[in-house]
Amino acid sequence: MAEFKGESTPMQFFGERQEPNIIQWFRLEQFGKGASSRLFYNEVPKPNWFRHEGHLDNPEETLYSFTKADQDQQIDFGIDTRTPEGRAAFKAEFDAIADLTPEIVKKSDMVYPHEMGTQISSEPHFQRLWSYYREHSLRGAIAGAVARGAVSQADADAALRFLGGRRHLSAGQFTLAKAGLLPHLAHDEGFLATDRVMDAVGMNSYPPDRTTAEPFEAQFWSNVDGHLGLSEQGMRAELPAITDPAGAMTAQALMGEETRQLA
Repeated sequence: MAEFKGESTPMQFFGERQEPNIIQWFRLEQFGKGASSRLFYNEVPKPNWFRHEGHLDNPEETLYSFTKADQDQQIDFGIDTRTPEGRAAFKAEFDAIADLTPEIVKKSDMVYPHEMGTQISSEPHFQRLWSYYREHSLRGAIAGAVARGAVSQADADAALRFLGGRRHLSAGQFTLAKAGLLPHLAHDEGFLATDRVMDAVGMNSYPPDRTTAEPFEAQFWSNVDGHLGLSEQGMRAELPAITDPAGAMTAQALMGEETRQLA
């Protein structure tokens, strides 16, 4: 779905209220404004003098950027929660809101502002790259489990085949089988190997949650993000290996050769 949403992002031009007719592109409002003041993820802004009245202090904040948009604002009362008094005051305010709107704010979801992690953008192009990053990280965690002897290489290979093979990993049938919805896989060797691998990397510590409408596979990948501590900074650091695995392998081979030569 991340691939689909990334590819099907609408064309950059102003006028969503207009019918999808090419004649609408020639409306006066299309020239100098609208489309050219929108940014997609990782797009380099190229402003001009006319559009922004001669100055542009911070392109990421001034221009409409999907990196900064579509973000849910976390609850923050302006209280310093790094002190015991601040945490007590924040909890009292949060509990009061939860009592007023229990269907929106749940007490179990309370997180102190200083403990909140960086929110992950839901923009389609970002999510497309994020899906590659989380799969790359899960593969790395499985390889690490094999290296420290927590699981066999045969189980790791069988698990990767069960999760989809060489390109994309899909945890759909694994999560459904773990929830007991695919009983015919209970004794399948691929599923059992995947279960042992997930035990080794710590992912079996998160049972499927049946009290939410979130699909089991989406829950699994959310747990991967939290368990492996994935972040946008980490994704940027791993971009060369994610976008060009062959180049990363070549670089590792060259580094190994240089080490042997120096030794």
